[in-house]
Amino acid sequence: MQKNIIERCDNAISSLKQEIQELKEQYEENQREIAFLSGANIKKALESFYGKSVRDDNVNVRNLQAQLLHCEQEIQFFKAVTGIEVTKYLKKTETKSEKGTTYSHKLEGHCHPVSFAMDFKTLEEQQTKSCEVIHINIHMDHEENSDLIKLLSRTQKSLNLLGFFRTLSTFAEWYEYRQRTFSQFKDKYPLAVGLPLGSSADYMVLMNSDLPGCELILVWKITINEDGSVTPLLDLLPKMPEQAIALDKSGILENLAENFKTLLQTFGLQKTIENIIQSFCINRGSD
Repeated sequence: MQKNIIERCDNAISSLKQEIQELKEQYEENQREIAFLSGANIKKALESFYGKSVRDDNVNVRNLQAQLLHCEQEIQFFKAVTGIEVTKYLKKTETKSEKGTTYSHKLEGHCHPVSFAMDFKTLEEQQTKSCEVIHINIHMDHEENSDLIKLLSRTQKSLNLLGFFRTLSTFAEWYEYRQRTFSQFKDKYPLAVGLPLGSSADYMVLMNSDLPGCELILVWKITINEDGSVTPLLDLLPKMPEQAIALDKSGILENLAENFKTLLQTFGLQKTIENIIQSFCINRGSD
């Protein structure tokens, strides 16, 4: 019996030793994490990011928290104003010389529904403290848009990042508005409105179930000029059988595009589309 008591005591001691060892290892791990988050390591991380030394009095947790909060507020304001949101950013030092330091950057994000990714390089001069973009390579999904492709090509030649983002912001805002408008009318009039290529395409079809083969095509293009200005261009085109065109003695179809532009100037986009759907699609039995 005494032997059993001794064995139980030995087992209990072994268990305690194991538990103490585990607690010791956990404590050491916690100390390593605390050391990693120390001011010295934060300072090293900041120096690596900025490419220059950082004073100790700036490496203060409260100051860093305040700076982070301020940055987050500025990012949210920037996103609200431009629609641009950066989802990934990497910066790496490439070369250092007497002239300055070259950095490579990788940037990913989206502007409204339009996604983009880019690699670019900057040269920060030591003497003047100026920063110059020396290389840009941009990738976007909207390769079917010839104006957008030309914008990418011009930007990669001119190295004008600010101009690119300014144009992209305006283009994407119109793009999102067009997409939202098409979806809105499709949801409201599912039998009268067709989106053969989806709401992101540059046209929608207006139909009347009582007039098979007779359609109106609302074309809405978003153009980008060489100076970067963005202009929406809208047109209304008839798609009618030859018999219907022959019966149009009053020239309604012939003057359709001109009358459509007059309606746009008078009523605005949303009301004009609503009026066309009501008069062409709904009043004759379409729902």
